[in-house]
Amino acid sequence: MRIPSGVTDQFIYFVAVDATDLKTRETALSSFTVYRSRNGAAAAAMTTPTVNETDATNMPGVYELLLDEDMSIASGNDSEEMVFHITHAGMAPVTRTIELYRPKITAGETLTVSSGNGNSAVQSIAANAITESSINTAAITANKIAANSIGASELAGDAVSEIQSGLATAAALAAVDTNVDAILVDTGTTIPAQITGLNDPTAAAIADAVWDEAQSGHVTAGSFGEIATEIAAILADTGTDGVVISSATANAIAAALLDLANGIETGVTLRQAQRIQLSSAAGKLSGAATTSIAIRDVGDSKDRITATVDANGNRSAVTLDAT
Repeated sequence: MRIPSGVTDQFIYFVAVDATDLKTRETALSSFTVYRSRNGAAAAAMTTPTVNETDATNMPGVYELLLDEDMSIASGNDSEEMVFHITHAGMAPVTRTIELYRPKITAGETLTVSSGNGNSAVQSIAANAITESSINTAAITANKIAANSIGASELAGDAVSEIQSGLATAAALAAVDTNVDAILVDTGTTIPAQITGLNDPTAAAIADAVWDEAQSGHVTAGSFGEIATEIAAILADTGTDGVVISSATANAIAAALLDLANGIETGVTLRQAQRIQLSSAAGKLSGAATTSIAIRDVGDSKDRITATVDANGNRSAVTLDAT
């Protein structure tokens, strides 16, 4: 049996007979083991061989194996032989061979031959044998096919239209190619209509385009566009006396100042210092007659200052909570 290379939907048939008498046909078999070898390669087990029983009643013992693994021949070969060895505990082994071949025409197509015609080499090709996919139109140029050397009577109409389209494409590319060098050296040669508008812009045109670009499209964080957007927002928030900072901006600035690291002393911000000072001046005091005193925050939620003192009130240890 001959099968085109790459086809994976074909079956081969084999007959399963008893392994002892070699004549009794076996039915209802399943789970076959199949080994394959192509063109002298080592035997390889088919991963999931598909074997069907054709008809146990009308064709007892006849089975069909789907050929769907390793069905492509090696590059450079037009034909290779392939063998399948089929085994099962309930039957005698069966060996089948096939030929894999490289088709010279599209699989499933038929060539029509006209006899007694001097141009049979051309006219033997059916009208639909030459299609858009079989002719690379970009490869057909005016200097490869002489004018009128192939007429409409020698090729099917579809093939003629494809060649004509290819020639038109080649002519358009040639027109562009003849002007490339002239464009690069700015000789003033007319630029074909296909690429009109590709002249280099002037510096003035580039500057105008940059300054006229919409601000809304350039607000990426950290960019100059973002800075310009924030400045514009501040300038837009004006009152009768000039520029006015919004309450949200003012609050953000104040918060930044209050939380400035090391703003008072190393490790102490202005906000923390104010909390300690306010607690010291207005917070509740406990333990005044002992050696350990505690001063609360003004909200009476925590001890802001905890200190160890002597009988004269001298502090020897102080713990602060400014959070």
